Amino acid sequence: MIPALLEQIIGPPVVTPLAPDWEAVAAQYGLVFPADYRALTERYSALDICQYFSVYHPTSRSGNLFSVLEAQIQAVKVYLQRTQTFAGGWDPKNATVIPSGEEVEVDYDFFPEPGGLLPWGVGENGAKCLWLTHEHPEKWTVVIGDDYFGWWHYKGSMTSFLVDVISQRIVCPVIDDTFPEDWLDEVTYQNP
Repeated sequence: MIPALLEQIIGPPVVTPLAPDWEAVAAQYGLVFPADYRALTERYSALDICQYFSVYHPTSRSGNLFSVLEAQIQAVKVYLQRTQTFAGGWDPKNATVIPSGEEVEVDYDFFPEPGGLLPWGVGENGAKCLWLTHEHPEKWTVVIGDDYFGWWHYKGSMTSFLVDVISQRIVCPVIDDTFPEDWLDEVTYQNP
């Protein structure tokens, strides 16, 4: 369930990751992750995609989702306090732009609150890559937060977001404007 274009960009795995025990994760954290993330982490270890997006992995020694969880949530809370700017977004299901606006109040809850933000990665520019969780994992969407550029919402899955940004189907105003042109040659793996 990994989009073919994303696998083409990433290439074949160079190491076999330790398979996550999804039942144990659900029991410990109360989380059932979306199928696209489960498929990605079962095939790949922690990833640095294009040397720009670091995608956390639930079983890696470095880039471990659960070892950075509390620190990332605290950092996102600080970002949210610094900026209330909503930079808009994209709804791939309806192919519509979500308008930006200074008047929009950005007020998110955080995991473990229902519907809270949960980190899945970080951008090279420090942008926080987050899921906006939902009781149904396949309805989790993506929020990218930056304390200078604001908050941007992608109403699709994490892997669809990565494909759309890397293939330049969309432009996310919260990430570096040289991405992906200056970054496309690099995909690296961290230790499993």
